[in-house]
Order: sequence, then structure tokens, then C-alpha cells
Amino acid sequence: MSNTKQLLDYVYENETKHANKLWLTQPLGGNQVADYSWSKAVGEARRMAGHLKSLGYEPGSKIAICSKNCAHFMISELAIWIAGYTTVALYPTLNAATAKYVLEHSDAKLLFVGKLDEWDEIKKGVPEDMPKIAFSLAPANDYDKWDDVIAKSEPVTENVARDPDDTALIIYTSGSTGQPKGVMHAFGRMTTAVEGMV
Repeated sequence: MSNTKQLLDYVYENETKHANKLWLTQPLGGNQVADYSWSKAVGEARRMAGHLKSLGYEPGSKIAICSKNCAHFMISELAIWIAGYTTVALYPTLNAATAKYVLEHSDAKLLFVGKLDEWDEIKKGVPEDMPKIAFSLAPANDYDKWDDVIAKSEPVTENVARDPDDTALIIYTSGSTGQPKGVMHAFGRMTTAVEGMV
């Protein structure tokens, strides 16, 4: 690795250095968009991280995200990392059996639900009692809503450091040759890859 900075360190740097600079733009439909500066996006991540930590999960616990590409996929992943947890990404075209397997195999504690075309199928594989938080573009549901959760949550104010060997995320394969396999990616390896791309 070229230095000891990790992905989150770069995020914190941008949160301060480029506080008002536009980072993410989310199309909402009807020619409407939501813009997120670095400060706004990381601020939401810090509040969601505060909520996740309040749930008392063990460090390194797995938190799942099932969504198409959207701003809140990125923001929720930052929240998971700031809270000291690990992301489990579920691709948005899963069937119920694969969703069930991935959530059970990873021992995911909570699921973020985002913009999805096949949610009626996927949710058949999601445990009924699993806590769920819905992004604003999620299909109709009665889950806790992102905006409501962050409105009542205290933010994590410190710049939480993650060890290079901590698992940042687990990506499961499609399972085309059997059960999906979880590929673990550590912060150090991901940071090195991103630095190489830059």
C-alpha cells in the first residue's frame, strides 16, 4: 500500500476540503433531482451510522443493501463503514432463494431497501423479522424510512478509522455454478485499487 490512508480517510478529507462541492446527483423522476454535496452526503451517513451503532451490533457485523445504483447506496455504505460494520451487497435482480441464502450465510443484521424492479420476488427471501430501512426510491413499503431515521439520530462525529485488514464489503457471486460465494474485500486492498485507478 502506498500510504496508511484508507478509503474513509479520503471521505473525511473531502467532507471538509470540499464541503459544499456537489458529489452526488440523484434523479427522482418528473425532471426532479436531489443534489448532495460532500458535507450533506457524509452528514447523512454520520447520522445513519449513529442509528446503526445504537442498535448494539457487534463490530464487523454485516449490514445488507439491496438496491439499484443510487445516491443512497453510496451514503448507506459509508454509514455502515463509519459504524464499524461490513457491507453485504445484494444485486437487484436476485430471486428469493438466493436472497435468503445470502442474508442467512452472511448473517446480515439489517437490510437497506432501495430502488428495485423485482422487490416483490426478492422480499419473499427476506426474513420477516429482519429490520429494514427504505431509501426514498424504494418500492411501496411500511419499513422505517431513511429520512425519518436520520432526522432523529445523533451523528457519529469522530472520524472513525478502519484497519486495512478489516472487511469493508462482501460481494456474492451469481451462484451460476452452485451456491453463491461471498468474496471478502478489505479496506486496505480496496484503497490500493482506488489509488491505482486515480
